[in-house]
Amino acid sequence: MIMKNKNDSGGVNPMCKPISIVMWLVAALAVFPPATLHAQPADGFVTVSGSAAYRQRIAMPPDAVLTVRVEDVSRADAPAPVLTETREPFGARQVPIAFSLNVPSAGIDPRFSYAVRATITVGGELRFTTTRNYAVLTRGAPNHVDLLLDAVQPAPTETPVAVPGSTTAPAPAVGFALPATFAGIMPCADCVGIAQTLTLRADGLYRLRRTYLDKPDGPFAELGRWMADERGRRLTLRSGSEILLFTVTDNETLRLLDRLGQPITSNANLDLRRTAQVDPVSEPLHWRGEFVYLADTATFTDCASSVRWPVAMTADYLAMERNYLDSRSAPAAPLVVSFEGRLEVRPAMEGPPREQMVVDRFGSSQPGASCGSAASGKSDVMAELKDTYWKLIELDGATVVMAPAQQREVRITLAGEGSRLIGFSGCNQLVGAYVQDGNALRFTQMAGTRMACVEPLMELESQVLKMLGATTGYRIEGEQLTLLGGDQVLARFEAVYLR
Repeated sequence: MIMKNKNDSGGVNPMCKPISIVMWLVAALAVFPPATLHAQPADGFVTVSGSAAYRQRIAMPPDAVLTVRVEDVSRADAPAPVLTETREPFGARQVPIAFSLNVPSAGIDPRFSYAVRATITVGGELRFTTTRNYAVLTRGAPNHVDLLLDAVQPAPTETPVAVPGSTTAPAPAVGFALPATFAGIMPCADCVGIAQTLTLRADGLYRLRRTYLDKPDGPFAELGRWMADERGRRLTLRSGSEILLFTVTDNETLRLLDRLGQPITSNANLDLRRTAQVDPVSEPLHWRGEFVYLADTATFTDCASSVRWPVAMTADYLAMERNYLDSRSAPAAPLVVSFEGRLEVRPAMEGPPREQMVVDRFGSSQPGASCGSAASGKSDVMAELKDTYWKLIELDGATVVMAPAQQREVRITLAGEGSRLIGFSGCNQLVGAYVQDGNALRFTQMAGTRMACVEPLMELESQVLKMLGATTGYRIEGEQLTLLGGDQVLARFEAVYLR
């Protein structure tokens, strides 16, 4: 039986409406996968769905990755726990891209707030991110949201971000584009070589990562400020009291110079070659600098480079803020702090996403200190015995300087957890334990690798081990650690915060 449409005045196409429905379904399936159209959460789950898009007329490559998360955003002073997450490569698709996530019902508290966050990355580099709050699940929020992502502007590693009051210097004049990474294997006195990776940023910050091949410890990272001469042919890297000098040979190669800036005569490799990819300064590092909190805004200025960043109010940030409020000398006064942290491009309160400092683990503060007082050697800074990199500067009354063949300084670090000692004794890695009781200090269970070194490094190591074995006490004056054997001064160390 064929039924006519009441409005038809002529012949009837009996397949007209079924054909239109089929075409609609085909078109819909081209945009939304079947799982999105018919998403039915399993028992114990709630579905959050939607789409992700951006305004720019930019096509993403097939390896671009869309990451969508449902996060608990109830607390502004704590990291946002992720309830569920999906990561999908673009493949042949372009935005808008549909998504569907199943959230465990047991993890949803009606008293809490939840939001959807999305990012698009290419080769691990952030290209787009959500900068608005897309609430879901509770407090009357929907479970379907259409996300609009914003483009991420280049971080200071490519274009320095202007921060009000920043002391960041303009990019040094060199013949190669910044940022840039150089790598190579340098000679080592007691190992097969030192793999070095040097990244120079446009804001004057550098990070030098050293890995001592066939050694158990490491890698070791050093932060500091780099500068170029007027011609852009000689680079000076300064990290605390340490200085490294390089000459730019052909804009693709940096060659190590001696401490006077003169060429080194050697058959060994002294070159770092520029890499195709930039190795960003993004790993967790130990930072020391001036922290300021005022009117819900926090900034950190690195002592080593004088570069300033906004501080993300996440992870262990709250511990730093509380310490600042208890220890500052006056409102908005800077406070020297030490912490483990990393640089990360994150959404800003206003404007596009920007590079921010994330405080992973707050360490300590030094009321009354400043970056300037540390640089000038003033004694108003009181260093901590534990978890400090102590560099040997005096042994048996004689000043200690690095020998020409010496690649690493003598140093010790007393770990706050486990009462462990780690360090380098002049020729070999050093490990052991320590016992502290007030100003009394003893080193026990000393051990180390047994590599042979040229003189005078073997003699230096022998004296260092003898000194540590004779230590019975200590005192700290400013940023100097003095080890004592009874009333006798055995050695002096200087605090270094940039490893």
